[in-house]
Amino acid sequence: MLDDIKLVQKELEKQVSDSRKEIRADRMDMSFGEIMNMYDEGELVISPEFQRVFRWKEDAQTKFIESLLLGIPIPPIFVAETGENVWELVDGLQRISTVLSFFGKLKDNEKNNLILEAAPILSQLDGLTVDTLPLNFKLLLKRAVCRVEVIRYDSEFDMRYELFNRLNTGGVKLSEQEIRNCIFRPYDNKFNKFIQDLSEERIFRNIIHIRKEDEDQMYAQELVLRYFTLKNHGATFEVNIQKHMDEYMLKVSKGEVRFDYEKEEKLFKEICAELDKLNVNIFKLSTLNFSTSMYDAIMINFARNFGMIKNMDKLELVDRINKLKSDKEFRKNTGAASSSKYRINNKIEIAETFLFSE
Repeated sequence: MLDDIKLVQKELEKQVSDSRKEIRADRMDMSFGEIMNMYDEGELVISPEFQRVFRWKEDAQTKFIESLLLGIPIPPIFVAETGENVWELVDGLQRISTVLSFFGKLKDNEKNNLILEAAPILSQLDGLTVDTLPLNFKLLLKRAVCRVEVIRYDSEFDMRYELFNRLNTGGVKLSEQEIRNCIFRPYDNKFNKFIQDLSEERIFRNIIHIRKEDEDQMYAQELVLRYFTLKNHGATFEVNIQKHMDEYMLKVSKGEVRFDYEKEEKLFKEICAELDKLNVNIFKLSTLNFSTSMYDAIMINFARNFGMIKNMDKLELVDRINKLKSDKEFRKNTGAASSSKYRINNKIEIAETFLFSE
């Protein structure tokens, strides 16, 4: 027993030592004027995908501007330094974007040119813009200091993902897919763009019926990636489905696995078209308007057996799917831990029996 504990301790020491070597950190104080100049020159990168999740409302943005004017301490921002010495924003999106928007520098015209509201202390900010704020206050904002934590790492993907995930501490939490969109920019962006384009197809949106808040967090993109991951990579993961999707996306993006874009796009669109013809909310299950259990079971079986699906009577197909939804064995796999590899495989196998058995 004592030997086992010593072995675990030794392995832990090695893990800590190896991981700490991958990360190096530095810190410095910079003015927001300097930060804006770096953004203008492309030395500070806020990827378009990351920028999409700038969601602070005008009142929250105004409070932050008020804090800078009053000299109230603010949290640090975190950046990851690339091999080209460019900084990529990891945490601090809402704060940096607020200043950029107020000064009209944000590279997203829809969210640019902030108009301030009445703040809790500085009520006279109401209606002011960068053009009407007194010059001395504009200079005060530009000279306001922010602590910048610069993180450098040697590993490629895992540490990059962990940085975005763990350091995403602001008021708006990023979804798994939003993080993926940020971290895969250094690789060939073809696969990421492919997923995004398919997720925006009208016929796909017709059949998934997801909520607006899920749509804002790129859930449609995640569903497209989930389909291709399970179809081509299977449910063979050891950790969880999200990490499994990360791994598959990385392999395709780096060209480590073959992906036939033309063939995959054709089949995906044909599956969506067949499901749309059924004219029902096919992925609804009980009180859930959208169920990933139904999505996995139907999408993967349609992909595997599309030749048969095209020739099946539509009313009979809907009847078989409805019977699947009420099957006790299927429902056992749709509750807690429904995205474990065992339950995903079970649901797909049960669905295949309902859809194609005589």
